[in-house]
Amino acid sequence: MERFDCVSTENQERADALEREICLSSAQAHAAMARVTAAAAEFDEIGGWGGGGIKSFPHWLAIWAGFDSNTGAELLRVGQALRALPLLSAAFAAGELSFDKVRQATSVATPDTDELMTRIARGASGSQLARICRSLRRMVRLEQSENQRAKRGLWTRIEEDGMLRLVAILPPEEGEIVMKAIESISGDKPPAEEQEDAAYDPWAARRADALVAMSEHVLTGGTPALVAAGEARQMVVHVDVGVLTGESPDGLCNLENGVRLSAAAARRIGCDAEIIPVIERDGLPIDVGRKYRTAPPRLRRALEVRDRFCRYPGCGVPARRTQAHHHDPWFSGGGTNLAAMMLLCGFHHSRYHEGAYRIVKVGSEFQFETTDGAVIGHPRGVVMSESPLVEREAARAEWGGEHMDLDEMMWVLGEAFMPAEARAGPAN
Repeated sequence: MERFDCVSTENQERADALEREICLSSAQAHAAMARVTAAAAEFDEIGGWGGGGIKSFPHWLAIWAGFDSNTGAELLRVGQALRALPLLSAAFAAGELSFDKVRQATSVATPDTDELMTRIARGASGSQLARICRSLRRMVRLEQSENQRAKRGLWTRIEEDGMLRLVAILPPEEGEIVMKAIESISGDKPPAEEQEDAAYDPWAARRADALVAMSEHVLTGGTPALVAAGEARQMVVHVDVGVLTGESPDGLCNLENGVRLSAAAARRIGCDAEIIPVIERDGLPIDVGRKYRTAPPRLRRALEVRDRFCRYPGCGVPARRTQAHHHDPWFSGGGTNLAAMMLLCGFHHSRYHEGAYRIVKVGSEFQFETTDGAVIGHPRGVVMSESPLVEREAARAEWGGEHMDLDEMMWVLGEAFMPAEARAGPAN
């Protein structure tokens, strides 16, 4: 191996030993990462990470294996992709490819290009492979975008009964805009109980009504007919205190339209909502208290400054997207103050009220525990098993990191990655 003459003669032997140690240990680490990615894909497939407040495999990795959630998500993606790429997988398992190389290669490789990408990944340096794959991704996206733009359109036809049939094909990002607009009027889920409607498909009819309302809005400059002002964005829940405390589990706990809610859902909603206490006698209201918010703006700001993120271990949801949670429920006299409250994301807030985990106050801090009392986020004993070591400089770039003509490389790869119909050329 050629080197600059920058090491003294007496240190040359030590430098050679360190060089071999770095290369061998790196190859061993790459082989170990290959085992991790394979295990991760299977672990996720069987749902081994589920339970408690864990919301995803990357979240589980952030707590138990020390990976950043973004790295964990990429690790899982690589493990899943390698199942269809046996040659890349074998090279990774042998320590011939690093995780950095494999994550790049799997972003573009297909079963048809597995052998080609394995050869390129072995030969290129890490930075060269990153440039190649970045260019390939750009090329594929451009091809897909051009195909989608060519296919887009909206067609109309009058049926025999006079009905107008609309058929639209849109690129994903434009289709998402249209669906979000429709769902902002119709709602994003079918109603819990179908309302009386002569339509064969009431849910599809609601979307059609929303489309008409959007069109009316454009033509008249007014508000879409299906959008009510103000109160339409509020949800009203009627619930007996006994349901919340557990003393009367069969008591009233309904939405305003009569649909029954679980006590867990009502507790979660009540943590940070506008509350109007109603005093009843013999089922009839005799007094109505004033409306108040359990986390007023000043307290909310203090919670965000203190917590910064969802308090569940390993959860990275920022404070601005969380909900204020009372450690001691407001309906049982819990205080509305900084010491008694914390921020939880919607997922962990719901899971807590469903009984998936516990929160225990330890001094001035909150401790998260599983239902059997294990502290979430504390390390557990792991027994390391012996594994065979890689005995060669397997991960060294076979091309030696020499200059690469990227334009020529992309021209060659373009032939391999271009869709078959494009390679065939225009039909006569």
